[in-house]
Amino acid sequence: MPNLPGAASLAALGAATTGVDYVKAGLYGPKTKEDAVYLMHNVSRAVRECNSSIKVVATGYADADRIGSLNPMLTPDIAQEAEVDVAMIDTAIKDGKNLFTFLTINQLKTFVGTAHDHGLKVAFAGSLKKEDLPKAYTLDADIVGLRGAACTNGDRVDGRITRKTVRELAEVLWSAEKQHKSKI
Repeated sequence: MPNLPGAASLAALGAATTGVDYVKAGLYGPKTKEDAVYLMHNVSRAVRECNSSIKVVATGYADADRIGSLNPMLTPDIAQEAEVDVAMIDTAIKDGKNLFTFLTINQLKTFVGTAHDHGLKVAFAGSLKKEDLPKAYTLDADIVGLRGAACTNGDRVDGRITRKTVRELAEVLWSAEKQHKSKI
């Protein structure tokens, strides 16, 4: 989303009228934390005036340096100040590099801890593959976006979501949960 709070709020309102459960806005354009909070506050207000049960997601980019956007580690604080529901990390450039390419496990632990301390849900996305699910699970992400991984041939554009790919993802997640519980 460019740093156009009015346009962002209109787009968010349009999305909210379609009956969605979540409205996601990326912090691509804002150059300061204050601008990002203002943009997300406008998005949140527009969505809530339409339907207060819709969750609003503030999204920072793990590859922020490549696109000139805000440090993604600011996203939980921006989300809290803007009174949204979810702090998310994604990648802006879809070239096969994923969020683990750009952020360390310790950085992601800090992101999750800060977001959870603020009472927010955490979402991870950004070219994640099924092999990344155990790491995301261990890091306590509440939501994981796996568009490419859920599609045939890992192709997020021309692939199709199938029962087989979804079943494989579910099996990886169940296995990660079992491993996690056995360590407790």
